Amino acid sequence: MPTMLSALAPVFALIILGYGLKRARVFPDSLWDGIEALVYWLLLPSLLVAKLGTTDLSEFDVLPMAGSMAGATVMVVLALMVVRKIVGIDGPVHTSILQGAVRQNSYIGLAAAVPLYGASGQALAAVGIAAVIPLVNVISMWSLASLGPSGPPGVAVILKRLAKSPIIIACAIGLGANFAGTGIHELPAKTLDLLGRGALPLGLLAVGAGLDFGVVKRSPVALLFSNCLKLMAIPLLTAWLCHLQDVDPTTTGVAILFASLPSSASSYVMARQFGGDHELMAAILTTQVMMAAVTIPLMLGLFG
Repeated sequence: MPTMLSALAPVFALIILGYGLKRARVFPDSLWDGIEALVYWLLLPSLLVAKLGTTDLSEFDVLPMAGSMAGATVMVVLALMVVRKIVGIDGPVHTSILQGAVRQNSYIGLAAAVPLYGASGQALAAVGIAAVIPLVNVISMWSLASLGPSGPPGVAVILKRLAKSPIIIACAIGLGANFAGTGIHELPAKTLDLLGRGALPLGLLAVGAGLDFGVVKRSPVALLFSNCLKLMAIPLLTAWLCHLQDVDPTTTGVAILFASLPSSASSYVMARQFGGDHELMAAILTTQVMMAAVTIPLMLGLFG
């Protein structure tokens, strides 16, 4: 556990630093918007292509890992649907609970994977992104769009939105090159790797800058419910499904790490855009990052 904590400490230290810089107004607010856009559209996709396209994944149980992570997500979504019918959760509140329960902040997972599991750990974390991000995007879009007068979007609309995601495009390129056996040529691989190195520190600073402790008292029951689903239920289910398939220890550890991540800041953007409860979403995002500092090492220590 001390080694695990020392590996995770720098990750959360950068988040705290980002929070402090934003609140001290060292830089204009527009800078943080620019950082988020740069990381999302260029730096993180570069990292994903480089890791997925150049790492030999044949020695790891990649497909069982992906199936376990996706399976755990679907199980929680179905359970939440049942709870909503029994309790009668309001539509906008339900969408925020749902997004908080299934989305992941990839920056934290990718940054923690290397000190915990080495270079192959980061590549496996990228596989986790490829396995779950498209799924949770579809679930989130479907849920939020259902709030509108036209109802849930059609398959063509969902596919069009997914096709515009730089993260999904990057995963498709990297995995395609890997499975095709061509890999990434040395020059573009080095260029992408150099670009990708900036994704994690800048991404973690942006996570901290986005924290808002003024909203943590918003809907405490719904907030706690979403956080327990994300930080405890999904990691537990992922560990159980990996165990059932006898997934190797390193791959299981990375799967649990990724499943334990707090929700992505894009959840707030989508909640505002589609009429979800964005105030509750902001509270979920902030408290999950705080709680994850405890729950990630706990989940990994118990099941990783």
